[in-house]
Amino acid sequence: GYYYMFASFKAEGVCRGTQVLVSESPLGPFHLVSERPLTPADWECLDGTFYLDRQNNPWMIFSHEWVQVGDGEICAIPLSKDLSAAIGEPIRLFTASQAPWAELLISKGRKGYVTDGPWTHTLPNGELLILWSSHGAEGYTVGIARSKSGMLFGPWQQDRQPLFSKDGGHCMTYRDFTGKLWVSLHQPDGHPNERPRFIPLLEEQLLSG
Repeated sequence: GYYYMFASFKAEGVCRGTQVLVSESPLGPFHLVSERPLTPADWECLDGTFYLDRQNNPWMIFSHEWVQVGDGEICAIPLSKDLSAAIGEPIRLFTASQAPWAELLISKGRKGYVTDGPWTHTLPNGELLILWSSHGAEGYTVGIARSKSGMLFGPWQQDRQPLFSKDGGHCMTYRDFTGKLWVSLHQPDGHPNERPRFIPLLEEQLLSG
């Protein structure tokens, strides 16, 4: 009966991190569940999202930023049942450069491979995916990583072709009130022109092969 929001924050002298907030209504007000970010205090992190594994254990999937590590990482960290604390060390699932479509970004004197916006999606056949974003040949791009075991620990294999490559990304999937599947993302990638975009998605598009 509660609504949870995973939100990323940054402050002067403090690493960016993701915290959990809760409300009785999707309109808010939202209040902090965790007193501090659930991501490591000395890591630059963002875009944490919720994942419940097959044993009903909660996790947060998040990006360890390229500005700190060079080759951006998608990581997972186990959470307490009430989502108020991390209860273990983060696990690296994969890095951005493992995707054949990901390109090196050079920005403000830095260069590296970006990981943004990880989002888990389980197909009807049990296949576990992570949709995530980086920079490709045509700008901001959404790619697909597949767990070869069907479990969170992988190993993870990157699709050679991205799901969406037209300068849009940081996607999530959801079903509307009729059960229709959609993907939401922002496009184009660049202030102040970013806008939300909603695209119908066929799960057949996400199957292996």
